[in-house]
Amino acid sequence: MRIKTAAVIMVALFVCFGAAVPGAHSEGKCSLKTFQGTYVSFEKGSSLTIDLTKFGVLSPMDNAVPMPPAWEAPGIVPFANIAHVTYGPDGEGEGYFWIVAGSIKMTPDPIPVHITITEMNEDCTGKFQYTLANGALIEERFILFDNGRQYRSVPTTLGSPGIPTLAWIGTGQRISNSSEPVEFCGSQTAHGNYLMTCDNIVKSPKFPTKAVADTFLLEMDVSMDGNYTGLLYEKLGPASIDGRPVLGTVTVNPDCSFSATLDIEGIGNTIEERGVFFNEGKEFYSMALGVTFSVCQGTRISQ
Repeated sequence: MRIKTAAVIMVALFVCFGAAVPGAHSEGKCSLKTFQGTYVSFEKGSSLTIDLTKFGVLSPMDNAVPMPPAWEAPGIVPFANIAHVTYGPDGEGEGYFWIVAGSIKMTPDPIPVHITITEMNEDCTGKFQYTLANGALIEERFILFDNGRQYRSVPTTLGSPGIPTLAWIGTGQRISNSSEPVEFCGSQTAHGNYLMTCDNIVKSPKFPTKAVADTFLLEMDVSMDGNYTGLLYEKLGPASIDGRPVLGTVTVNPDCSFSATLDIEGIGNTIEERGVFFNEGKEFYSMALGVTFSVCQGTRISQ
């Protein structure tokens, strides 16, 4: 009797669960209109080729199969970009981006870009493509979700003279669902206490021809006039910094992009940042100028 009662209860639970799940996760069919609006995106990846025999993972015989010429690229080329693009109802997007990829250094001014959505399926998958200034055609597969508020992407085609072994994951966040340009951000957007995390590759302080990994946490209190103070916690190669005072400025543009400066006590040089706020100013992406590789993310923890 107890077994039968338990079975009935389990069947009832499965029925309830099965009825509840579709309602919790269901979304309408996607179309170009679903992708309409302004998106802030962040892409990070690399072209990475490792000789596993040097790491003791494979014996020379295991690695005997010859690789195609494309795999003879440099061992690692770090890549990242931050983009701000407004898509119309026809799937055409206009915007700009900052990029760093190997010898391609980040510039203070963003690079204009035109993106075309070439495929938009009802299941919210699709493709978009764009051409870089050097003529390389890039195509990415995306998956749109959260009723068009977010997407993730992965490259499918990297035309010449691009780096064929480059791979990345893109993250897109919609900040407006209008096809009109964004003009609602300002000094109030950056006001608050933020926790900023950065992942960098910088020149070695001791060896001019070498670079080392660098990560840091920065807690920053941004006033309404854009000035901020904070504390830096950093791991730079073999060295570390545990709570050094910093100060700087944040200037927010109407379209939610921003420029910032960072001065570290005792260092003597000013670091410049470029980035974009999203999620109503609660988060941002940024990159540093004059650094071999730098990607940062910030989250507002109080206001």
